Amino acid sequence: MRTLEEQKKYLRDLISHYEELLEMKPRSEFVHDFLNFIKEELYGSKRRLRNIREKEIECIYWAKNFGGIN
Repeated sequence: MRTLEEQKKYLRDLISHYEELLEMKPRSEFVHDFLNFIKEELYGSKRRLRNIREKEIECIYWAKNFGGIN
């Protein structure tokens, strides 16, 4: 299993790659054919990264408020 940092780096790289594909002008036929799929995967990757960040913030909050972190 990957660590959270590895997962975040992987998702950031994936998001960057998808954004590059979408910004590419002119688009290749491959990108054009899979445009909707790429957009869906970009959205899903952003959602997964946001969920990881939210969980980290939640853990920090709980740790600070319940004595885990001084």
